[in-house]
Amino acid sequence: MKLKKRAIWFSLFVCFGLVLIAYAPFTSGSEFQVTADGEDLSSTDTEQLHIEDIYQEVISYNVLDREQNKAEITLTTREFPNGDTMVYLEAETDGYLEPIDFQLPLSGESDLEYLEEQTVPELYPHRKERKLEDPLSTTLKYMENEMNSALIGTSVYYNDISHTYENGQLSRVVEFQREADTLDISEEGWKVTIEFAPGEEKFSTWLMISEEPLISSKEQFEQVHKIAADEFRWITPDTLWSHGLNAIFPKTDRAFVRSLVRQSGRASAVMLETNPSRIWENINRHQFAALEVSRNEDGLWHSDYTSTWLERAYDIGPEYIDTRHNDNIFRAQLKRAEQLGYEDYAQERAVYADFLIEMSEAGYTIPQGPGYYLMDYFDMQHDTHSSLNHALSLMNYQYDAYLHLGDEKYLENAEAQFSALLHTGTGWVDEENTIIYQMRPDGTMSGQDYNLVTYYDLLYTKKLRNELELPASETLDYLIEVKEQNLQNKDIAIEGTFENVEEFVGLIE
Repeated sequence: MKLKKRAIWFSLFVCFGLVLIAYAPFTSGSEFQVTADGEDLSSTDTEQLHIEDIYQEVISYNVLDREQNKAEITLTTREFPNGDTMVYLEAETDGYLEPIDFQLPLSGESDLEYLEEQTVPELYPHRKERKLEDPLSTTLKYMENEMNSALIGTSVYYNDISHTYENGQLSRVVEFQREADTLDISEEGWKVTIEFAPGEEKFSTWLMISEEPLISSKEQFEQVHKIAADEFRWITPDTLWSHGLNAIFPKTDRAFVRSLVRQSGRASAVMLETNPSRIWENINRHQFAALEVSRNEDGLWHSDYTSTWLERAYDIGPEYIDTRHNDNIFRAQLKRAEQLGYEDYAQERAVYADFLIEMSEAGYTIPQGPGYYLMDYFDMQHDTHSSLNHALSLMNYQYDAYLHLGDEKYLENAEAQFSALLHTGTGWVDEENTIIYQMRPDGTMSGQDYNLVTYYDLLYTKKLRNELELPASETLDYLIEVKEQNLQNKDIAIEGTFENVEEFVGLIE
């Protein structure tokens, strides 16, 4: 993994800038013009960064009105090796309410335009019912002319309502204020206008820009839109904002949080692997970079908002490690890194595998017979439960780590977890012949399991053990059969197969 900050020396910057202008015209700061109150703004700070083969530049601008109210504008550009560019525009106001115009290095009205703005069918139709109505539309726009093409994301005004606890932990939550059409397209040029209303604090929007067509057909755009609604409709350089569940704090009907399960971009990574194209390459480069710059110093991804359910059950605050979310992120990152040619990133598989061994040795487990289940959440202070889908995913991660890295310690860790599954056996099946959701530290079990996610985890366990030439298991086969019967009884289709089950591991319910 390469993540290097670059110092800005004038002579180096000039030489490097000339190369960039020749390579892709959108990433040079001089190509953008920011205007407020009729005057051009000069940048106040610039930072450059390389994330693998992605070049990132962050440029900041400040503006004051006559009453000394201030606004700060941040332009982040990411240049991809194919010459395409992601542009992220963010702004924050301290009482400044005048229009700010941001001129893009594009011109010409569109010859081709696709627009989707209605709510799309749920990407994961068997997800648990959400109690709060999402206030943000799923608007996505695509434009193309003789010079350029652009995928245009939503523009959002929002406020930061995060809560800081006495121990210094921060529950990071923002509140949606309104959605706006901020982009003006004409023959003279493309312009984003930011204009805060009283009481609004922050703004963000994004575009993907190319000198080649990004979308090949209306059908492809509809597929992009369907996945965008869940994985990249409101994005910043380091965050996918998702409408918050009922059990978050601070809570409002319009709250949004950094959801790691969606930020993993599972469906996008699968599309890059199974239906490679320019648009999916770019989306995955964005997702790869966003996740790497938001990664914690320990190499994992920490949840950063309070789950009131976890707080009530285990006194866990906003800073914790969700084992399933990290499993999903590592799998997605490894999948897209392989497709994008980041060969060295394959070694990152060991980061999470080693962490799981550390947690096993530290005793964050529920012993069962000669083995144990790892717990679902770690804050390094409290014991939690072990749900079957988490337990299987962590065991499968270790089997996969052994397959790719060959270190026996990963196989030993996976087998210890599989021993717990064999010991529990049919205990995961209740009197109604359905799978139970979780096991508590005292060994008691309760709850109704997910429909599909655990089924694919079980099927993936069987496939991994076959690849490793490990003994067949009647217990494993029985649990798979029970899940298949449960799905049949609910008339839920099983799309994944034994051969392609990896595409379905970690789907959202």
